[in-house]
Amino acid sequence: MKIVFTLASLGSGGAERVVSLLANRMNALGHQIEIVCLKYDDVYYQTDEGVKVVLAEHLGKSIPELKWLRMHVRKEKPDVVIAFTEGVYCFTIAAMLGTKIPVIASERLDPSAMTWKRNMLKRLLLPYADWLVVQTQSIKSCFPKSIQKKTSVIYNPVNDEVFNQESEMRIANSFELKSNRIVSVARLFPQKDQQMMIRAFAIVADEFPDWQLVIFGEGPLRDSLQLIIDSLQLTDRVLLPGRTDHVIDELRKSKIFCLSSDYEGMSNSMIEAICVGLPIVSTRVSGTDELIRDGVNGYVVDLGNTDALANALERLMADEAKIQSFSLESRKLAEKFRMDNIVEEWLSLIRKVCDA
Repeated sequence: MKIVFTLASLGSGGAERVVSLLANRMNALGHQIEIVCLKYDDVYYQTDEGVKVVLAEHLGKSIPELKWLRMHVRKEKPDVVIAFTEGVYCFTIAAMLGTKIPVIASERLDPSAMTWKRNMLKRLLLPYADWLVVQTQSIKSCFPKSIQKKTSVIYNPVNDEVFNQESEMRIANSFELKSNRIVSVARLFPQKDQQMMIRAFAIVADEFPDWQLVIFGEGPLRDSLQLIIDSLQLTDRVLLPGRTDHVIDELRKSKIFCLSSDYEGMSNSMIEAICVGLPIVSTRVSGTDELIRDGVNGYVVDLGNTDALANALERLMADEAKIQSFSLESRKLAEKFRMDNIVEEWLSLIRKVCDA
C-alpha cells in the first residue's frame, strides 16, 4: 500500500516519534511511505532509507499550503492519508474534501482539556474523515456518538530497544545497578507543569539526600525552571540535561518515573517507563487508567496537587521492596505496546478503510 502521513514536523514531539516508528516499520514491511511536514522544517526523529520526507511548499501559510497539499496528494495517489494531531488533521480533512482519498485522523491530546472553539472545529470537520484513531477509551468518549462509531483506540508503540532481552535481564536481575533517581521525560512546556514536580521533590529532598530528580527535555521554560531549582537550593539535586537520544537507557538507570502534566493524550515516555519496568507517579491525565493501577504499579494524584505528588514520591523512595514490586507489575503491561502488534492494528484499520 501507499501511505501518506501528514504532521506539523519531525521535531521532538510525541506524535512525531510515533509517526517515525510507524513509517519505518511499515516501510520495512514493503509499503510505500511518505511523510509530509506542513508547518516546520526541523527534523529530530530519523527515518529509514525508503521513507520519503517532504516539506510543504508554503510552510505555515494556510491557504497556499491547503492548495499545495491537495494538489500534492492527488498527484501521489496514495491509498490513504493519515493525519496526526488536531490542527494537522483538521487541515488535512479540509484539503482532501472531494478527492475520494480516504483520510484517517489521529487525535493526540485529551479533548476535555481543550477550548470549546478547538473542539467545535473538530466536530465540524471530523464527520468528513473516514476514521478517527485515539489513544484511550476516555478520549473516545469525548466525541459525539456518530464519531465514536468510526473511532478506534490504538496505543502508541515502543521502540524494539525496550525488548532487548540482554539488557532487560541485566537490569531485572540487578536492581543495584539503578541510581537513586526519579526520572521524567517531557518538553519543558507549561502543559507539563514541571515546576510542580520540582517543588514536590523539594518537600522530600532533605529526607532523601542521596536521591536526584532528572528531567530530560527541552523547551521555552528551561530558564524559569532553572531559577526555581536554584532558589530551592537544589542545583545539584534537580538536573535539566536537555534532550537525550538514549531515553530507554536513562529510564533503566532510574528507580521511579514521574509525570506532572495538566493533560495528555497518552504519554509516550510513560509507556516506555512502564515497558522497562518503572513504578509510575503521575497526575490524573488521560492514559493513567490504562497504564497505572493505583497502589499496584504506581500512584495517581490530582492535577496541581504538589503535596500529594510529594507524598506519593516519598512512599516509594522510602520503600525499596515496593519499588521492586511495582516494577514487576509494570513489566506485565509491556506486551500490549510491542511495535509489531501496534503496526498490525494500524494496517488492519487501513485495509478496512480502503475496502469500505
